Amino acid sequence: MDAISDSRTVRHGDRRLPLVDLRGYSLPLQAGDAFLGDLASGSRFREVLRNERHRVKCSGAPPFGQDRTHEIDGDELDAALLEQATTPEGRVIDQAIQTFSRHLADVLRRFLATAEWKGTERIVCGGGLMEGRVGAEIVDRTGRLLRDIGESAELTRLHHAPDEAGMIGWAYADGSGLLGRADGFVAVDIGGTNVRWATVKRNGPLVSGREPEVVHHDKWSHAEENADRAGLLDRIAVGIVEMIRHAERDAFELSPMIGISCPGVMRPDGRFSDGCQNLPGEWCDGSFSLPDEIGHRLRERGIPDRVVALHNDAVIQALSETPWMQDVERWAAVTMGTGLGNCSFENRRRQT
Repeated sequence: MDAISDSRTVRHGDRRLPLVDLRGYSLPLQAGDAFLGDLASGSRFREVLRNERHRVKCSGAPPFGQDRTHEIDGDELDAALLEQATTPEGRVIDQAIQTFSRHLADVLRRFLATAEWKGTERIVCGGGLMEGRVGAEIVDRTGRLLRDIGESAELTRLHHAPDEAGMIGWAYADGSGLLGRADGFVAVDIGGTNVRWATVKRNGPLVSGREPEVVHHDKWSHAEENADRAGLLDRIAVGIVEMIRHAERDAFELSPMIGISCPGVMRPDGRFSDGCQNLPGEWCDGSFSLPDEIGHRLRERGIPDRVVALHNDAVIQALSETPWMQDVERWAAVTMGTGLGNCSFENRRRQT
């Protein structure tokens, strides 16, 4: 089976998925001259935090010491949150969360006013920012702000760690039947800062009470390495081969499908139409096909029989929540990383 020719039979960015219909994703809404995604992303939270560090007055060392804001890790922020108003760090993180929650509530209000989000009953918040106590506090405060303005949609966080959710979601995205009866599959998640690989074990039928799980995984920061597009694609292929070799050593039967998620709006043929500004190089020039490029590189490395499927990263991460969305009809998600991903779904009634 040829990865390039098979990419023509896979409908990339498909909106009709096994259990849900995708109502919309990567909505390019603007607030003045800025895109909404620039107002409530993980990157924006760090900007708010940096501003608060400069604003809070204290004697001695500045809040969080001399570290640059993007170098302060989540555990340190969580510890500061427990201190609240008793320390400069506690005051900084408390005010940063409050300011960011107002931004996020305003962004969600604007999404809820769109046709794609109309009737949304629950919003799941994902992305790296949602991990730990800080993420929980942002969701709690944003939910209260939305209720104060009359919005009834419930806010929740991912059940899986964001890194794993971006892989597991592919179990709910295969409309082609390529997963078949295999033990699992290889997934790749390309973000604006990092790329991640995993082998995922399926654990039975969808929404059966035994959810898929990540078996092997790896991560590489292409932003830190200042990789260009070609270098990133080469490293993605190497990582896929490593995952396949792990599975072979474990006698773990893989599906021929490799699921790749990344920012952007995908055409059915695997090309991008918009939304790739956080990725290195030009991805939306009309001639670039990510499935074809990865398929070519896999064949060069002795892996010919694979089908590369492509979808938006926010959609795949959100789909990992499918088992916990069976009690609502319409739901949505935002993912807060380098940018802000967004998507909305309608559950399709299953045949009984």
